[in-house]
Amino acid sequence: MGVFSFDSPFMNFLHKACEYLIVTLLCMVCCIPVITAGAALTAKYYVGMKMVRGEEPAICRSFFGSFKENFGQATIIWLIELVVGAFLTYDWYLIYSIGGENFNQILKILLIVISVYLVMAAIAVFPLIARFKMSNKEAIKAALVYTYINVPRLLFVLVLLFVPIWLCFKYPQWMIAVYPVGAAVCLYIISFNFMKSFKKLENKLQGEEEEVK
Repeated sequence: MGVFSFDSPFMNFLHKACEYLIVTLLCMVCCIPVITAGAALTAKYYVGMKMVRGEEPAICRSFFGSFKENFGQATIIWLIELVVGAFLTYDWYLIYSIGGENFNQILKILLIVISVYLVMAAIAVFPLIARFKMSNKEAIKAALVYTYINVPRLLFVLVLLFVPIWLCFKYPQWMIAVYPVGAAVCLYIISFNFMKSFKKLENKLQGEEEEVK
């Protein structure tokens, strides 16, 4: 079997890489109006996790199907995140406008912890929506609990999401190629990460259901 034959491992890898890149580009385009970012992120993780599970989704159809199905819920949660983010940003602005070095250090550390925790929960909520059917209230609660249980995992995801951004600052002349490719790699790793933890959660829930029966 040649390296460039249709069924070779190299061509399969290239095919998967292109699919993740397409999903990333679709998400980037759909995030441009800003208000649609929540639905775009949900659709991105929906398709990403399906591919991690070994399924072969029709990329565009699956992406826009999830985008349409989850638009209302994801948009409401995204708007809530924007409001919370605005409050946190304003809090940090007030701290540094009065002189950050003079602000109570304990309160500053507490605000850092709260800010990082809420950012991680904001990231986690969209894969949860993509994977499970739940109300807005349940999704927010689930994201907060999931983040509390999986702090190291979410910290890893948070750092990983900043890698493409850091690369863009480091190599601004290659930004147009670096960010999509870097984000596509991150999508695969993050989707695999979430699916691994969701699988444990699903097995646990399934075990509890069997005990009830």
